[in-house]
Amino acid sequence: MVGGRRAASITGSITGRGRRMNMRVQQSKMLLAEPVPSCWYLLDVYPGRERDVMRWFGYYGLSGWYPAEISYVRRRGGELARKPHLGRRVVKPLVPGLIFVSDVDASGTKDQLMLSIPMVDGFHRIGDCWARMSPADMAPLRDIEAYLNTPRSLRRQRGKLRIGELVRVVDGPFSAFVGRLERLDSKGRLTVFLDAFKRGVSVQMNETQIEPITSTPRG
Repeated sequence: MVGGRRAASITGSITGRGRRMNMRVQQSKMLLAEPVPSCWYLLDVYPGRERDVMRWFGYYGLSGWYPAEISYVRRRGGELARKPHLGRRVVKPLVPGLIFVSDVDASGTKDQLMLSIPMVDGFHRIGDCWARMSPADMAPLRDIEAYLNTPRSLRRQRGKLRIGELVRVVDGPFSAFVGRLERLDSKGRLTVFLDAFKRGVSVQMNETQIEPITSTPRG
């Protein structure tokens, strides 16, 4: 009986410790959980200097993001290399001169620290307000970046085109532009709205000149 009570006491002690440890782990996770951004600000930087500014961000412990297309170019001739090890790595910003900074990363005195970095012009403004984008506005940018950095052999087969879908122009004078499908008729003729942030234009083309950008799933 004494042994039984002692064993029960030890078991109860271990169980109690386990529960306390689980509670501490859950509390630690809650404390370590990162706040979710409610919007993103646009930081103007010198075009072509985005990577340099991001190095300064890393030095000061700041966070930012700029979408880019990574390709590998042959050292002779400048054509695209068939495999990464056959060429040099080229990083091409999708929106030259802009770095996106979340409201969380621009809080406190961090925004002033960002403005003190060389090659930074300041936060993009519309009138007297900082220009900003919602998480929903940022989602297509992330989809486009993910799409452009996916090898063509791994891209999904094109299904039926839908109005409002994001597409990339693959042929013609607007090749490599990304836009949104506005209109489509039964003969394969369509209208694509090409948006360049500040202004956009609707362009007539045919179905063979575009390929859709499928949205990436998010958890």
